[in-house]
Amino acid sequence: MQAALLSIVLISTLTFASSLTAQTSGLELQAGLGYARAFDGGGPSFTAAVERPLSAPTSILQHALGGGLWYSHMSIASGYSAGRDLMGLGLRYLLQLRAGRARPFLAVPLQVLRSNIPARATLQSASLSVSGIPDLGPPTPVEDRMGSEWGWGTGLEAGLRIGLSPQLSAQTSVQGLYQRIYESGTRNGAWTIHGGITYQP
Repeated sequence: MQAALLSIVLISTLTFASSLTAQTSGLELQAGLGYARAFDGGGPSFTAAVERPLSAPTSILQHALGGGLWYSHMSIASGYSAGRDLMGLGLRYLLQLRAGRARPFLAVPLQVLRSNIPARATLQSASLSVSGIPDLGPPTPVEDRMGSEWGWGTGLEAGLRIGLSPQLSAQTSVQGLYQRIYESGTRNGAWTIHGGITYQP
């Protein structure tokens, strides 16, 4: 089931990206920096997106369909210092209210996610218990083990755009995700907060 959903999202994203190359008029480009948190760890995050408006520019209620990615290098709750690389790529449907310079919006993302924890360069010696048997401590949660895993995520994003010029806007947004990367994992929530700019060529 998970493999089929990943394939659908990837194919849809690639199809949408190829259609953008054929029609670039009216596109909106976005980029931002912020913070992301998942699996009880967090770190700095970068996001980029492109949107194609589906409504007339004069419409008060505007729809858009786009694609985007975000990347974060975050800490790991179990304490492994190398950290986790978490990346999302997928589609995004946006509903925006045009009220003067201020434009509040809601968006629904559907993403393919990849979590990667690099292997340790050196093995740390385990501490010895009183009986002389190595004390390995509590078992590492499946989400914090070394290696790469693919999954998917969806949720809701809420934000606000402020027009700075006819082509440029400043924006901030908060995104909450239900993610499913590790089949036996129990920590399935993630959230991001970003601030950035939107540019319409």
